[in-house]
Amino acid sequence: ASLILTKALTDPALIKDPSKHPIYEALAAIGVPELREKIERLEQYVALLMHWNRRINLTAIRDEAGVWTHHVLDCLAVVPLLRDRSAAQGTHTDAPFLLDAGTGAGLPALLLALAEPSWRVVAVDAVEKKIRFLRHVAAMMALAELKPVHARLEQLGRGEASHSVCPAPGFDMIVSRAFASLIDFVESTQHLLHTGGFYCAMKGQVPHLEIEAFQRVHPNWQLETIVLQVPGLDAQRCAVIMRPPGMTHLASRPMHASN
Repeated sequence: ASLILTKALTDPALIKDPSKHPIYEALAAIGVPELREKIERLEQYVALLMHWNRRINLTAIRDEAGVWTHHVLDCLAVVPLLRDRSAAQGTHTDAPFLLDAGTGAGLPALLLALAEPSWRVVAVDAVEKKIRFLRHVAAMMALAELKPVHARLEQLGRGEASHSVCPAPGFDMIVSRAFASLIDFVESTQHLLHTGGFYCAMKGQVPHLEIEAFQRVHPNWQLETIVLQVPGLDAQRCAVIMRPPGMTHLASRPMHASN
């Protein structure tokens, strides 16, 4: 599958017609068929990422096909899950606040903001050059609800004390992608979570040891592990949903879950 996708992405004849774009079917396969109408904007992000990556180190992946599979589709695969768990959780607003902890090159923050324009997405990273890139891309792509912030997570506070972008009640969703261990992820951001919010840690293989360690430290938290399928990616992917004690809302529809 990866080889076919790689060849297709380098064929200009296919890219001219969006319905023949190799990403067209992949978007439907991961549950976001409406993003077929935004293929040109996805291509814009890929082009900007590759252009900036030649100047500053944003990602170790250098080829376009790899960016599509390992970054774009990989990040978008979590969108249906976040939509579902956010709806089941009963967030306090129709336009939920989402924090991407350690966003890097806007992964997944920028893609989540593109998929859900009503979500108010704050992307935080301690590396200034990555936030500079993300600010440029957010402006170029007119993503008004995406707010890149150059800061350390531990130093952030709510409301006016936090760059005027972190909501006073806290974030409804806090997401990370290959950022840190589950324990470190929560410890660095728990002061920013809304009382009715939840975490989503995007991982590769199911991190059984991390989950066991987390449950020893936080035995009363509710954890849910969901295996994600990413077209064209020959690697395992999963997401770990974590809810503090007292949050008992479950998913509104069944998904492939373990643990």
